[in-house]
Amino acid sequence: MKQTIGMKIFGPVCLIALVFRPALTALPSQTVRTNSYREGYRSGEICVRLQFGVDINEINARYGTYTKERIPGTPIYLLGLPPGRDLEKLMGRMQTDFNLLFADFNHKFQLPEVRQTSHAFIDQVSQAFIDGQSPVKFYGQQSVWNLNLDEAHKFSRGFGVRVAVIDTGLDFNHSLFEGRIAWPVYDFVDDDGNPSDVLYGSASGHGTFVAGLIALTAPDAKIIPLRAFNSDGRGTSFDIAKAIRFATNVGADVINMSFGMLEEDKLITDALRYAYQRVHMVASAGNDNLNTIQFPADTANFTLSVTSTTTNDIKATFANYNSKMNAAAPGVSLYSAYPGERWAWWSGTSFSTALVTGESALLLSLKTDLKSENLNRIIILSGINLDPLNPEYKNKLGRRIDYRAAIEMLLSNPQTY
Repeated sequence: MKQTIGMKIFGPVCLIALVFRPALTALPSQTVRTNSYREGYRSGEICVRLQFGVDINEINARYGTYTKERIPGTPIYLLGLPPGRDLEKLMGRMQTDFNLLFADFNHKFQLPEVRQTSHAFIDQVSQAFIDGQSPVKFYGQQSVWNLNLDEAHKFSRGFGVRVAVIDTGLDFNHSLFEGRIAWPVYDFVDDDGNPSDVLYGSASGHGTFVAGLIALTAPDAKIIPLRAFNSDGRGTSFDIAKAIRFATNVGADVINMSFGMLEEDKLITDALRYAYQRVHMVASAGNDNLNTIQFPADTANFTLSVTSTTTNDIKATFANYNSKMNAAAPGVSLYSAYPGERWAWWSGTSFSTALVTGESALLLSLKTDLKSENLNRIIILSGINLDPLNPEYKNKLGRRIDYRAAIEMLLSNPQTY
């Protein structure tokens, strides 16, 4: 029986889920960060965190602002400005106010696949779903099984682990997810309890596709879908921060962050700090073919960064690279669930990230008290060295994950971790 969605939950997020056509040509290599990926900020809105003991009414009176929203249980507010006020000038004043821990714009971000007209390739052949067997294109895709997933499943299938997916939502009616949803769930875009993946947008299906790959790798784990991006792949930093905190508060064990941006955001960093050591966070390094790691994957103290390879362990043409990269996983022409009881092919570090999130679930199922630094250590050290096949990117791709090797490392000496 399908699960229904009718609950109202408290809570909201932002994103740059990165995906590419399988045949997309490589972008020119660069080594510097740019501002071209930031869409700007929401007009008339400021995000602030108050110092201890400061009254928001005093702040509003001082600056002529008003409270639009508060993240429950925190001194973090989204403030509005009356029409005609100079937002940037006011921001300059607030950033020097000792009563505020920080003040920042409510940044707007767009999924890179939208910018670069990348999209899923929907399989036009009808596929009957038989859990664990069909469709063969899903359960038997070579790029995933090369990671020794079948052997890993003899020891762990992710039972007892809750995985939050901050994305465009989920198709709750897709057969793949029956019995695999954990509650509560939330839609931070529409502010309600129905985070369904909405059709007919340029980013539609992204969240469903990501969740499908997590279900493939950790089939007994439960998924908490949190919608922070609309069907056109657009969201805000305030919503992203709300989603991270929500996932942490409802007991997620892992958060999949198949999104990013090329600059740090103060509000999201604050949320990462809140979640750290309470939940394991996996983030995509980016699809810009740059010598950099996008935020929040570049926050090495909080997240595990993931880039993409081909089935043959060659760097994907679109994948970011950097000497601080943690891990790599296949990300070219993966096959997964798509809204409307359909299936599709898609490419991007967003989907490589989902495969590593699944690995995290397999390991946490075996040892629930694994700390993030130990979990990261196992994933990284058990991986395959990619340098011989990628001399141009030596020490810049991390290690390609191996599910069986990671589990063997944990089980061989569990006391170490």
